[in-house]
Amino acid sequence: MSKVNLVFFEDKFGIGGIETFITNACKGLDREFYNISIVVVNKLTDRLDSFFEQLGIKVHVLVKDELPNPIERFKKGLPAFSHYLDSNKCDIIHFNLSDSIDLSYVVLAKYKNVPIRICHSHNSNVNMKWKRIAHRLCKPLFGNAPNYFLACSDVAAEWLFPKKIFANKKYEIIRNGIDISSFSFNTEIRKSIREKENWDNRFIIGNVGRFNIQKNHQFIVDIFYAFLRQHEEGLLVLVGEGELEKEIRDKVESLGISDKVIFWGKSNNVPLLLQGFDVMLMPSLYEGLPYVLIEAQACSLPCVISDTISSEAVLSSRVRAKSLKDSVDSWVDDIYKLGEKEREDSSAVVRSAGFDIGSMVKQLDRFYRSSMEQMNV
Repeated sequence: MSKVNLVFFEDKFGIGGIETFITNACKGLDREFYNISIVVVNKLTDRLDSFFEQLGIKVHVLVKDELPNPIERFKKGLPAFSHYLDSNKCDIIHFNLSDSIDLSYVVLAKYKNVPIRICHSHNSNVNMKWKRIAHRLCKPLFGNAPNYFLACSDVAAEWLFPKKIFANKKYEIIRNGIDISSFSFNTEIRKSIREKENWDNRFIIGNVGRFNIQKNHQFIVDIFYAFLRQHEEGLLVLVGEGELEKEIRDKVESLGISDKVIFWGKSNNVPLLLQGFDVMLMPSLYEGLPYVLIEAQACSLPCVISDTISSEAVLSSRVRAKSLKDSVDSWVDDIYKLGEKEREDSSAVVRSAGFDIGSMVKQLDRFYRSSMEQMNV
């Protein structure tokens, strides 16, 4: 029996939740049964190249030039995808999407007779006003192009799927599975990282996320500035990169707190950092279902988050959801109160909720095989 040709599609392949999902799926799925490929319009990092090479998975980049402008990327990406479909047999294409604009790629796959076209919603909003308008226009136009639907949360499903699909629950929730053993709380590891970084006697507030509008770093800095007025031992650690990093650096400098804020940059060792933090601060404007929040809870790290983040991601009492309209002092109070609590291993809570990689991969495999049976693939 020949292998099933499975393709994971994404518009911009960088470092984030979608890439984590694809990586974990590729690592766990049976590569004797699936011939896995990854197709991306733009690739923003080479960090995972060696990983996919070791697995024997080819990454096809449709547009080699990095194009930040989504319209330019779309104009070059669509014909390149058409050429790819003409040159490669695809049994299943798993489209990992954040808005309905990219459903046009699914329309093309339908036109090219790809039998199984899965739309997987990973987000619940977009940054720019013109994108929100385009999303509202494209959603009813292209929403019927997929024939199978997955989402990381019900909020993400409502954002992207046609009204009938959402209302009739014609979709499946796929939990953002993590390697729980890598994140389980360990007192000795926490002690080691805090000693190494000279964090003893400091109150470490951390955030892991790309510097963009969605992650709301402006408000993070406002909250931390207020925190310092009451707790001078505070230290803010910002992990990640992005287009707004300079703007945030300038704000930190203008407030005179540069010695209290660490711009960590990219990190391949997020589990270690989470051990060392005292609180995770996530006042995001919107999210689908953020991996890092699940990881933080597996690590028993207290989290203060915005109530715009889906309640489906809240698994423990160590998470406090707050309104973005609440005062910064209110955020400060909750940060300090939660951060003072003793930590203990809470990974079992995350595992029982189905957020481990093993459960995610098994569910995904069942979904693919069921779809193939229905479509006689």
